[in-house]
Amino acid sequence: MKKGIIAAAVLVLVLILGSNCFFTVRENEYACTVRFSKIIDTTETSGLHFKIPFIDSVKYFSKATQLYDIPPSEVLTSDKQNMTVDCYILWEIAEPLKFYQTLGSTSVAEQRLDALTYNALKTAMGTLAQADIINMEDGSQRNEIYENIAIDVDTLAQAYGIRVTDVKIKQFDLPDSNLNAVYSLMIS
Repeated sequence: MKKGIIAAAVLVLVLILGSNCFFTVRENEYACTVRFSKIIDTTETSGLHFKIPFIDSVKYFSKATQLYDIPPSEVLTSDKQNMTVDCYILWEIAEPLKFYQTLGSTSVAEQRLDALTYNALKTAMGTLAQADIINMEDGSQRNEIYENIAIDVDTLAQAYGIRVTDVKIKQFDLPDSNLNAVYSLMIS
């Protein structure tokens, strides 16, 4: 009777250890094996992988291109006029080890991308007059601005293991004070 209980307990223990020895990686993700807060292995190969039970943990990061809709922010043009810029950024994790070591999570990455993009927008819009931005009829000029901003943000984001694929401005708005002035001119 005792041998049966011991055998059942050993079997349960082996099943628990066995189930904690393996982890799966999907095709659309990276997996980082973490031991005592340090990454010991990074894999992007999908399938079943081994880890030491109860010592190693696994962090998963998406390989997919991610969209981050940046909250609208105000920028100053070269003629010292405020404009509100609403934009989004497409990005992906290029180096999961560097990403985990420098940022650790997607939410922190989005905060960092928000700051990097805002600074690039501020720099780019600071070289243009408000009238030029509003009256930009040639789409190639806008695309050139977008490309330059994306290149600037991508260059800075590489330090975090991030690749920025695109930055697009959805909308330029005049601040409320300018809209009130335009509205009062239209009524007059």
